Amino acid sequence: MTSSKLTHSIPTTTRTPVTSMATTETPTTFTSPRTTSTTTHMTTESILTTTPGTCDNGGTWLEGRCLCPSGFSGDHCELQEIKCQNGGQWDGLKCRCPSTFHGSHCELAVEQVEVDKVDTEVGMEVSVQQKFSPELKDNNSKAYKDFSDSFKLQMQKIYQDVQEFKGVEILSLRNGSIVVDYLILLELPFSTQLENKYENVKTTLIKKLQDVSEDQDNCQNDTLCFKPDSIKVDNKTRTELNVKAICHRVAAQGYEDFYFPLVEKNKLRCVTNCTLGVPGAIDCNQGQCLLERSGPTCRCFSTDTHWFSGPRCEVSIAWKALVGGLAGAVVLLLLLVALSVFFVRSRKRRGQGGGWSWDNDRKWFESCDDTTVGTFTNLGFEDDRTVKNENFYVDLETVDTNMRVHTQRPEVALSSL
Repeated sequence: MTSSKLTHSIPTTTRTPVTSMATTETPTTFTSPRTTSTTTHMTTESILTTTPGTCDNGGTWLEGRCLCPSGFSGDHCELQEIKCQNGGQWDGLKCRCPSTFHGSHCELAVEQVEVDKVDTEVGMEVSVQQKFSPELKDNNSKAYKDFSDSFKLQMQKIYQDVQEFKGVEILSLRNGSIVVDYLILLELPFSTQLENKYENVKTTLIKKLQDVSEDQDNCQNDTLCFKPDSIKVDNKTRTELNVKAICHRVAAQGYEDFYFPLVEKNKLRCVTNCTLGVPGAIDCNQGQCLLERSGPTCRCFSTDTHWFSGPRCEVSIAWKALVGGLAGAVVLLLLLVALSVFFVRSRKRRGQGGGWSWDNDRKWFESCDDTTVGTFTNLGFEDDRTVKNENFYVDLETVDTNMRVHTQRPEVALSSL
């Protein structure tokens, strides 16, 4: 027996009435106690008719209602059934989940399971003083079912005072009078002394059966007689009763490896790292811890003003800053694209028109020697393809700076017409 505490919302579904009705209307006058005016309402009297209704999604109208195909429900077969996961059952409105799962589709494993009762069993063997028949080998035969019912009924009477006894499960019937291999199903309250409790209950079971087998006066026509020396216990069939094994059995199927035991006095909780307040619990900050197939993980929330991200939802980003940053990035990207297009087109146009090119620029830099004093490069030759780019040396050391230079004035010659 396990119990888990979980709170989750249950979706509601609006159902539409199915029966086609003929109505008659009769006016009725009511007087409001707060005003002096009167209000007229219409009351209706409904009469059931046999007029076929409308069934959606392939439904068939039969005997005043819609018979819906598989996968649909509702008065008019208008509701599509949700596929429930992890053993959940659809009841026509919602998924009914097993105790270890929740969610609208039973898709989420519970974060903890509280263990009040522990299911276990005792494997036993006893011989019944009756002749074995071949029909007892077939568990579907009438002889097998009759014997099984008689055996279980007598065990119920023998162990009616054993509080932990819950039933009997027959494993097989063998020849040798009738040798019965069976399990006695037990439900023990959890305690730190669970192992001792189990051994005490097992001793009680053996003793009660031994007492009945030795009292041959009780062997009547409707009562099975047991051989006193045939009672045996099979300790190999006993389930593990340590807390780790218990948690592994009661955990959500497929998630067993993520549950670990937490013992508090005589109470056992099988918890996960999504359980708040336990050692190793995950803090998802602005998010929720969920147990997935791969293990506990954080699902981050978002608000009207902020967006949260990160492995533990520890990163908070304002929506305004996010939108502004994205807008800036888009503008920068568009600018870079525009510059790239302009650069490529400019290079292509100059290469085709005989203007500047990468080869010319490379030769210019190779010919330029800024370390040589008194030299310069004539940039005027850049577009002159008949002159090579080269350096010129200007000798100014022997120039007489005191020399006066006389320039003859130009004369204008007039021609006679």
